[in-house]
Amino acid sequence: MNYNWILPEETIEKDIFKELLKRRGLTDDEEIEEFLSDRPQLTYDPFLMKNIEQGADRILNAIEKGHKICIYGDYDADGVCAISLLLEILGKLTTNITYYIPSRFDEGYGLNKEAIAAIKEDGVDLIVTVDCGSVSAEEVEYAKQIGLDIVVTDHHNLNDNIVSCILVNPKQKDCPYPQKDLSGCGVAFKLAQALERKTAPAISKADLNKVLDLVAIATIGDIVPLLGENRTMVKYGLRVIKSGRRVGLRMLIEETGLELEDINSDRIAYIIVPHLNAAGRILSADTGVKLLTQKDEHCLKKLTSMLLSHNQERKRIQQETFESTVDIVEKYHKDEMFLVLNIPEAHEGIAGIVAGKIKDKYHRPTILLTSVDEDRLKGTGRSIEGIDLYQMLSECKELFEKFGGHAGACGFTIKKVNFSALRDHLLVSAQRLYQKDPSLFSSKLLIDIVTKAKCLDHDLADKIEKLEPYGHRNPKPVFCIRGISPEMPMYMGDRQQHVRFNVNNLTFVIFRRGEEFREYYKTRESIDLVGYFEKNYYNGYKRLQFIVIDFK
Repeated sequence: MNYNWILPEETIEKDIFKELLKRRGLTDDEEIEEFLSDRPQLTYDPFLMKNIEQGADRILNAIEKGHKICIYGDYDADGVCAISLLLEILGKLTTNITYYIPSRFDEGYGLNKEAIAAIKEDGVDLIVTVDCGSVSAEEVEYAKQIGLDIVVTDHHNLNDNIVSCILVNPKQKDCPYPQKDLSGCGVAFKLAQALERKTAPAISKADLNKVLDLVAIATIGDIVPLLGENRTMVKYGLRVIKSGRRVGLRMLIEETGLELEDINSDRIAYIIVPHLNAAGRILSADTGVKLLTQKDEHCLKKLTSMLLSHNQERKRIQQETFESTVDIVEKYHKDEMFLVLNIPEAHEGIAGIVAGKIKDKYHRPTILLTSVDEDRLKGTGRSIEGIDLYQMLSECKELFEKFGGHAGACGFTIKKVNFSALRDHLLVSAQRLYQKDPSLFSSKLLIDIVTKAKCLDHDLADKIEKLEPYGHRNPKPVFCIRGISPEMPMYMGDRQQHVRFNVNNLTFVIFRRGEEFREYYKTRESIDLVGYFEKNYYNGYKRLQFIVIDFK
């Protein structure tokens, strides 16, 4: 990918870490201390969230009456973790509890009437949703008509189709809760906090601390901002993960080749979350819930093996679909500002991932559509920074049967006869945005610090580690080092596609661009490098390295 480098004006050799904090908006001493603390304190009273007390009371009333409760959640890692969290917490109060995850393939995202009817038939009295349901007004009315009580907990954007029941969602306009961008599991955790306040010691603070591992995985996996209360919960959650107390999660970590002490936000995002998601993408998300809630080691070994197998299959299908989709874009759509791609044969379970990869490759908002049946298509979309996909789709919401999501990602079901109208609308909207601001559609590389190689030392590396966990709105710091003259580069990989060289006791590593670097090196000219500066732990040794993103 060719990046447009956005560089700060000055080269900094002193107070580099102070400048990094400043670029994150951190100048107040108390804010800095909280941000860097191993034991952050920033959290909010759960009862600030609209309707959360009524939701907790409704659940406790159902338990007191001996009613059966069903937790209804989404099939991604956020939904799986949220279901697992409430199963564990409510399990302190009742055994009369079950859960339901709709099939990605047969039912799709969110509440549906067929599932609600089946849940009623199973003797359930109360449904508690997690990570879904805010705009399922028709489905909630149906649940009430057949005698089911329902509490909706969710974190997705709302529209004018809001449910008429107890709704716990911090994005409600009149909700005073300060942290609006919780994950679905984060909202479930706040409900658990409210339940603890009302039932202690039956549910204790220790019980809440034990489920923070689930909140950390969901918060990282659902790409919500790793700031504020989210950052607090993830920091504590990482500690719980490293303790290895959740047997199934520990087994999964070990079987993927990781070690507990090495777990960080990157490894959760790129290894743990994909494995949990793979179950719902290939067969059933039920596998993930069982892995996170069961304790029998023999059973857990089987579940771990299943997730590993599912993820391998997911990667194979994903790569095949990505390559064929790239061919289609190159032939027919390369000059379009919005990629609306009807790929009827694509596996529905990986459509969202492929949409994201196409979006990254071409830096265009992207929607992939797959066939539901003879008359309908299912779409999943991913957007680029600065373009609100939810808003663009909301402008033509009358075209959809079902529709939901947020600025960066959306999903919908649409009749095939409406496909052309949708595509036309999105192309016109994107072209209008391009004419207004062409820079939206170019890949930008925002650089935090321009400095010299000699300034990147062990002391700075130790300080930079305190900025973790990294994620949405708290990215890894990006450095630019100018005028590097590499000596004796070593080419690595089966096709010599990677490069490594040393300058000033700092190891530079360039992945997948060996051939391009070789051409630069022939000129013997100095080069500018942009990338991440970090410590590399290997065989008990700590080395400094610079992972190169781009060079010129």
